[in-house]
Amino acid sequence: MNYINKLYHSIAFSIVVLYCSYAYLYIFNSGLTGFKPLYWYFLTIGAAVGYVISKRSLSITLTSPVILIWLWLYIGNTIICFLYSRQGVVETQALIDNIEMMMLFYSFIIIFQIDGAVKTVRVALLVVVLFSVVMNFIDLFYASMSAVPGRAAGLYQNPNAAGLNMIMAMLVSVSLIPRRLRLVFCLIIGAGIFITFSRGAWLSWVIALTGLSVIGYLDMGRKGFSVILISTVAAFIVFSALTGGLIDVLTLLGFDTYLRPGTLARLGGDGSAFADYSYTSRVRAAESALSVFADKPWFGDGLAVDKHWEVGAHNTYLRLAAEGGIIRLSLFIMLIVLLWNITDSVGKVILIIYALTGFTSHDHLRQPSLLIILSLLVVVSKNSNKISNPDPSYYETGKSYS
Repeated sequence: MNYINKLYHSIAFSIVVLYCSYAYLYIFNSGLTGFKPLYWYFLTIGAAVGYVISKRSLSITLTSPVILIWLWLYIGNTIICFLYSRQGVVETQALIDNIEMMMLFYSFIIIFQIDGAVKTVRVALLVVVLFSVVMNFIDLFYASMSAVPGRAAGLYQNPNAAGLNMIMAMLVSVSLIPRRLRLVFCLIIGAGIFITFSRGAWLSWVIALTGLSVIGYLDMGRKGFSVILISTVAAFIVFSALTGGLIDVLTLLGFDTYLRPGTLARLGGDGSAFADYSYTSRVRAAESALSVFADKPWFGDGLAVDKHWEVGAHNTYLRLAAEGGIIRLSLFIMLIVLLWNITDSVGKVILIIYALTGFTSHDHLRQPSLLIILSLLVVVSKNSNKISNPDPSYYETGKSYS
């Protein structure tokens, strides 16, 4: 490995830790530094450009032509959506944000495709997810990092973002854990996810655990039995949480001291886990998005239209449909389909969760941490396709085929 590759392995590790732990946002939002997230974006893009220059060739940027074509289509559509929007300050910032994220996306792909970088990225994600579990418990019991008191979030500050990002990191890094300890590892991560009290994260963790069982990543003897057992137990826990039955258990364990009224409402304290403000506000946002989509189904009402509503869209599909109609929505679905067709079994589990959580999160294309995961899927597929008989799981072996 030459010195340039060693340098970029360190950069890849730092990038993953920085973005996937949300450290870059936390140190700015908490006032620890005035270093804006935008500056980190510039440094990341600059590192990718530097690597291309060091190779004295632009061919490095053409290793994933289908994704590159998609990127240009999405950027072009974003510009068009801006042109028929209100073109105010909010819309201009949304235009800049969207283009920045697409530049970051391809920068990640460039950096991660360096020989051996995939394993470096997976190790970094393992460090991030274990660190996040610890920080979530510290946040719940001792600190107040979360923007929602009574729900752990750690450096993520947003409990929903914490849950989703921890699940993604768990899926990518689980194969680094000895097979006999993988279920324990997933349960530890599950504990950190549980105290976010994010309903979407709970359900996603159930899907992740079931998916890992189906593809044979969890060593529990007979696959069929383990799949049924895990999915049944996990579903029971989630069902108990959503219907209020879990409140008594948490009270018995002494957690009631740390549960706030909003958290209790999410656990069904009022008879239903879907009677809290978060749920009702999302319903109103969905109604607004559907109304816009019904009026302008093909081209939508312009970029960042949801920023002018009482409550912004908490749904990536509806947000894109309101912004750019069927065309913009189709581009998002196209990305998922493209990745599905080139990825492996773990990647498919990741994409299932990514697609489903798009219904509960509005920024699936605007989170650097999620773009890192998608970039990894692109790079893993690219590398594994370089040999005539690719290993059934590149994640499992960590080999480099470059």
